[in-house]
Amino acid sequence: MEQKKRMLLLYPGVFYSSDWGRPIDIKPHMLYVYTFLKKTFNPYVIDLENEFSRPRNNTELKVFKKLALKRILSVPADYVGISCWSSLNYLSTKYFAEKIKEKNPDVKIIVGGYHPTFLPEDFEYKNTPFDYVVRGEIHNISRALNMKGGPKEFGRIKPDFLGYPYFNNQKSIGVFLSTGCSFHCRYCMEYRKKWSAYAPEDAVNLIADLARKLAPDYIKIYDACFGINKKWRKEFLSGLLQKKVDCNFWAETRPELVDFEDLELMSKLKFKLDFGIDSFSKTMLGIMDKTPNPQFYLKKFILLSRKCSELKMLHDAYLIFNHPGESKETYTEFREFFEKEIVKKVKGGYLQVRYQNFFLLPGSYVYNHINYFVTKYGTTAFSPHWWKEEHNHRELASAVLPSRDKKWNFFLAPGQEIEKLINNFNKASLGYELWLKLFNSNS
Repeated sequence: MEQKKRMLLLYPGVFYSSDWGRPIDIKPHMLYVYTFLKKTFNPYVIDLENEFSRPRNNTELKVFKKLALKRILSVPADYVGISCWSSLNYLSTKYFAEKIKEKNPDVKIIVGGYHPTFLPEDFEYKNTPFDYVVRGEIHNISRALNMKGGPKEFGRIKPDFLGYPYFNNQKSIGVFLSTGCSFHCRYCMEYRKKWSAYAPEDAVNLIADLARKLAPDYIKIYDACFGINKKWRKEFLSGLLQKKVDCNFWAETRPELVDFEDLELMSKLKFKLDFGIDSFSKTMLGIMDKTPNPQFYLKKFILLSRKCSELKMLHDAYLIFNHPGESKETYTEFREFFEKEIVKKVKGGYLQVRYQNFFLLPGSYVYNHINYFVTKYGTTAFSPHWWKEEHNHRELASAVLPSRDKKWNFFLAPGQEIEKLINNFNKASLGYELWLKLFNSNS
């Protein structure tokens, strides 16, 4: 029997993003790639973020590079697969690939992830160390390497937590039950528009099996948008309830996809539900291409939020400020809706409002059509290729002025005012302390 070749599966960490997102021990995409590769390769995983943390300054970055490179080169491999999962990983991916190739010219280096899917040209330069640039989903690596066998579609990959080297009986684990999102939000970089999922029965059995074997307190469903298909959603929730799985769940969805029956089931299953609302301004919802009917969309959210609170079910509404097109007028719409609808109708329940500034993400509609926003709204993006710059990437990616008026005066939503409004609202939530406990749990 032919011996499997060794592949070093590398998560390269981030160089200039210590304050963007929370590090997690088991990165779900790495787990799924590892599980997929086991069919053909002998995979060896190195997650540099887990091993050496995130560098917070240039001094720590120098140490990080030195220690990380020594660790990488200690592992013999025929192939090195680097996860450039997001644009935050671009500089670290490029750096380690070049160093690995310099030390071992015969090794074959593969890169995959969202960034190479959108910008493969960033890896195709003179004397590039990358032998293969894999775009799209996990199984596309099969075509690149002429692999035989192995799952050909998402629903046949069952994540191997027990075999994954960074699994250490964590009480919070994450899974994908579906891929893709059929909506077209203009800020989003999800390229898979066709929704694909495990069969409902298989999804239920997967969750029940993980709960039995791993006994987690918290299972996070990392789907881009949970339960897009109504029939699938109801079969899954009903089936999960019949299995009597005893743990907390988290998922993210949209108000037009959920009804009261779903919420009744979710509350019995101890779901925490996040709604990607993105704006309380009807005008901004149109600019974002979030929904064709902003009025119905927001009205439905209010009804769902009140039902969630009636069921004592934790739920969040996520907002984005300073998306291109944001203006004094759209911010006024936000304030009016927040004060007249959110505060008066759902304050003091189990809702928490979360928010962030807009980030310019390659692959998104905004990124691909930035000239339209410049012409239409006077939008200014100061660092349109921020992932190539050696500076704080969170600051660079959000360095966007959303609009200018007819006198060319720019507008920027007032951060301190927003923070005060939302913090005052959140502190009145009945589930505030429980929310903090769940939010701060290890992902």
